[in-house]
Amino acid sequence: MSQRLWVKLLGAFTLIIFLGVATTVLLTRQGAATRFSHFMVDDQMFQPEHLQTDLAAYYEQQGGWQGIDAAFPQVVRHASSGGMMGGVMGHAMGMYDSRVLLLDESGAVLARIGRRGLNSEVPTGASGLSIRVDGREVGRLFIDGEPMTGVAEGAAGAAGGGDLLSGVTRAALIAGLLAGLVAFALAIVLVRQITHPLAALHDASQRIGQGDLTARVPAQGKDELGQLGNAFNRMAAALETQETLRRNLMADVAHELRTPLTAIQGTVEALQDGIFPLTTEGLDPIHEEALLLGRLVEDLRTLAQAEAGHLSLNLAEVNGGELTERIVAGLLPSAQQAGIQLTWHAAAALPPLWGDAQRVGQVLTNLLSNALRHTPIGGAIEVRVEVAEKDLPGFPKPGRSSISQEKGILFSVQDSGPGIAPADLPHIFDRFYRGDRSRSRATGGSGLGLTIARQLVEAHAGRIWAVSPPPGKPKGSTFYVWLPGGGKA
Repeated sequence: MSQRLWVKLLGAFTLIIFLGVATTVLLTRQGAATRFSHFMVDDQMFQPEHLQTDLAAYYEQQGGWQGIDAAFPQVVRHASSGGMMGGVMGHAMGMYDSRVLLLDESGAVLARIGRRGLNSEVPTGASGLSIRVDGREVGRLFIDGEPMTGVAEGAAGAAGGGDLLSGVTRAALIAGLLAGLVAFALAIVLVRQITHPLAALHDASQRIGQGDLTARVPAQGKDELGQLGNAFNRMAAALETQETLRRNLMADVAHELRTPLTAIQGTVEALQDGIFPLTTEGLDPIHEEALLLGRLVEDLRTLAQAEAGHLSLNLAEVNGGELTERIVAGLLPSAQQAGIQLTWHAAAALPPLWGDAQRVGQVLTNLLSNALRHTPIGGAIEVRVEVAEKDLPGFPKPGRSSISQEKGILFSVQDSGPGIAPADLPHIFDRFYRGDRSRSRATGGSGLGLTIARQLVEAHAGRIWAVSPPPGKPKGSTFYVWLPGGGKA
């Protein structure tokens, strides 16, 4: 409990308040004591006892007061303490110059200094300070001009100054304690404002650690604590989203694996029960489902490597036109068999690509296979390769300025199919996403082709997006792939 932050903060504030009060009391007491024990003459501060000692030494050295009138200012300056800084401190405490008179044993004024314009008369009843040499009084020192006029010897004077000094100390202590209590109350409010958001953050982090990813903290203000709360909420939301995606991925993978495995299991059981004859033709369905299962596993492996950044790329200069011609030629028989017109066009003088020809070809194959699957009989698919223009059709605004469009190459695959619903368009690159939920793997693919295509394009520092319907067309879709051109950097 003692290690909690609010305890440490309150302890720190209490220590600061105590030191502040103690310093105030000590300085006040020292200042008051200085006013009672020191005087100011000609902007210099001195103690009367020091001046008494110096005057007694002068008398003893000279054998009398001869020449004291001229030497008196020098004796007073010699008795001063702190030099010029002492005078500055004295003025800072409200002290001002006094009048200092030296009297002989008969009471006649021998010398004077300070408070010019005043006479040299000694007020009636003033006794002054005795100057003694060998036990004999040889003169008296009179000082006035301070709030306590006429410093008198004796126990009564000392006791009076002591009582006043004690009173000043008590007043300073009471004022310091009251100020400390107010400061302590404000410290409690401030500490609570600091520790309450941190306590809420601690509780929310504990809930997240226990699996409750819906935990959030009230983030208010724009200070560091508010920024910390907003960052925590963003982190919690990202964790919740990732957990949802993970669960969906597990469910989708289980579903995709179960479909071919169920078909294989059913065919094997039919062969075992003698429903199907154990012939080469009877094994064909098992072989087809095994191939589908192998392709699904390979798709998952490729996707996992791409998302983890571990996908190896064999980079080299790639001719985009020749690569597109080869991919289109490979799929042309399938298009003719399905009754679909497949055409392609490549612009002249295309800059070379710096990438992996096999992976770029895989992207184009996925897009063309997807277009063939969604284009009806009698439809058309057009593939184009051209230098990217500054205004790319349908290019997502985020990141538009992050690509070098002047050196880019733009691939496009346009089909005349039914198109993509606006609600489905933002999700077509998600894993296992199918716009038509009634499609099976045979009719709708695994739902990983576009996801893999996006990962491969981004691995080449490119972008991929879709537009549906294409500009100037009533239906259909166009998939665009932008890749940086210019060859090896």
